[in-house]
Amino acid sequence: MEINSEGTDPVVVSVTGEVDLATAPQLEQALDAALGVAGSSGVRVDLSAVEFMDSAGLRVLVAALRKAEDSDRALVLDAPHERVRRIIEITGLAEVFGLAGSPGQGTT
Repeated sequence: MEINSEGTDPVVVSVTGEVDLATAPQLEQALDAALGVAGSSGVRVDLSAVEFMDSAGLRVLVAALRKAEDSDRALVLDAPHERVRRIIEITGLAEVFGLAGSPGQGTT
């Protein structure tokens, strides 16, 4: 898994590869750092290059969403890969993350 962060408003965290039990802590650290950027309105997580995510990855995303909401910031999942989107839908998290709309689109 590779993670790149850029920008400040919002901070864009681009994730590549697989997010699983072994790599989820890296994602958690990256999202915590992104949510800690002063003056940012939130974080946009680009999941377009993530082809697999397990429950550990979902847990990290849910925890980051809670942290964002607690600090009055937004956490947006952007363009999740079809497989990842399906996992989010199956687990009932599509509405939590605002992905109930058309496939391939994050929220704004």
